[in-house]
Amino acid sequence: MLWSGIRAASGPEISHCPPRTVQSCSGSDWGAGLPRDRETAGAPVRQGLGLALLLLTTASFACITTFSKFAYAAGSNPETLLVIRFASFAAGVGLVQWLAGRPLRLGPGLLPRAAAVAGFMLLLSGGYLTAAAFIPVGLAVILLYTAPFFVALVTVLMGRDRMTAMKAATMVLAFAGVALAVGADFTHLDPRGILAGLVAALGLVLMIAVAGSWMRRFEPLTLSMLACLLLVLPIGVYLAGTGRFAPPQTQAGWVGLAGATLCYLFGNLCWVMAMRLVAPIRMAVIMNLEMPISIAIGALFLGERLSLVQLAGAILVIGAVMGLTLLGSPSRDEDKA
Repeated sequence: MLWSGIRAASGPEISHCPPRTVQSCSGSDWGAGLPRDRETAGAPVRQGLGLALLLLTTASFACITTFSKFAYAAGSNPETLLVIRFASFAAGVGLVQWLAGRPLRLGPGLLPRAAAVAGFMLLLSGGYLTAAAFIPVGLAVILLYTAPFFVALVTVLMGRDRMTAMKAATMVLAFAGVALAVGADFTHLDPRGILAGLVAALGLVLMIAVAGSWMRRFEPLTLSMLACLLLVLPIGVYLAGTGRFAPPQTQAGWVGLAGATLCYLFGNLCWVMAMRLVAPIRMAVIMNLEMPISIAIGALFLGERLSLVQLAGAILVIGAVMGLTLLGSPSRDEDKA
């Protein structure tokens, strides 16, 4: 039901539709035969839905950090959680598609793009985990959240988005807020960690700027499911060869693993659907909300203390996102969503 509503709101699959009419490619006749300017009449509704999905995405991803800590404390490790989350997402989406009676269709160009998305996800996840192993986590986070600046550069060059003074200001403010919220320890500047952090940022840029455009042309659930499925084999082989597959050893650890996996499933589902509805620069800025939400959850459930500087950083991020959401003008992708 939810996915049917999203598909109706976001419009049909672009790559299979006549250029000047709205013809559904999935069996639904929503908007069939309407000209493009008539279709865009529902743009505000789609933009609001996209923002709601993106907020759910950031909240879900923020919860992953807290749940993961319980799993790690019980003897698990990041690689184990990665292979479980990718396998669970692929299996879950496949089951939903099967129950809905939608056969898996490998259209022209879908499989190569799924392989590319798998590579983007590996750069993002693997780069961040590697960075955190060599440099302080706060610095790894700051490097990751340089991504919005590169998203802006890439999408403007691609013609997918347009830069405005409001977007530039909110990007700078949100980045400054993240830097204040996590803090930065520059005493351990291992080049390997810095490089890995930039690789993670590159993965996030490619996910938003490039994979986001593919999500508008292809069935996003199928594309994401195939990408996760392609990641399970190499990570599984690595874990088997190194003996690093480590499930939790306590009940609390299993609760943490289950929570982290479910949050990833729900968050990733919302993210791939939001990619059809939210322009890339706006998405990159709003995803900065993950940091203050994660800090708040840590304070509530793990008893972590917050400094005034962290609170100021969180407020700065929230203010930047609210400013962009309430005052920013729609982007080209949102006009055409």
